[in-house]
Amino acid sequence: MQRESLAIVSTPADPPTIAVSEKALVKRIRAGDPAAFDEVVRRHHERLIQFVFRLVNDRDDAADVAQDTFIKAHRRFGDFRGEAGLFTWLYRIAYNESISLLRRRKLRGYLRLGSDGRVDQVWDPALAIEDDPSAELESQQVQQQVAEAVASLPPRQRAIFSMRHYEELSHAEIARVIGRSEGAVRANYFHAIRKLRQQLGQLVC
Repeated sequence: MQRESLAIVSTPADPPTIAVSEKALVKRIRAGDPAAFDEVVRRHHERLIQFVFRLVNDRDDAADVAQDTFIKAHRRFGDFRGEAGLFTWLYRIAYNESISLLRRRKLRGYLRLGSDGRVDQVWDPALAIEDDPSAELESQQVQQQVAEAVASLPPRQRAIFSMRHYEELSHAEIARVIGRSEGAVRANYFHAIRKLRQQLGQLVC
């Protein structure tokens, strides 16, 4: 059976533009305008892949999960009620898809390591120091330590930490994504930070 696909263009989104035009896009999608959903994919694809990658720690799997997320969102757009933002709704689908993947991995004893035996990581441009090679090397080593520590967290804590720290979502937004209370989100985030501090010491504020 041929896999359904969507055209993907990895162009960074402009948050202010998204905020202004999201309602208009939703209205156009509901009216059956295919170009409107293509625009949703264009705006959110890269960010969604980064989010999924921090959960599943595999670039190919992250791309597949992001693709499946958009396919399911397209099929189920009638379920989108607009109570939360469109991207929050996409996050929730991606989160559920990621958790399902992690559960399947657990059943078959899967462990993803990079080609050099290390946990794969997301490059954070903010940590790159181009004019100082020694500082850049140290920065990469720090990133590796953080990536390995985050990858060791339980899936839900890893997701909450990633959404809060990297995506800067509020506790309320995260609660809508994972279908839990704000109190549960705060508790999981606290436990994630505590575990990271135990592993990373002074590297975590």
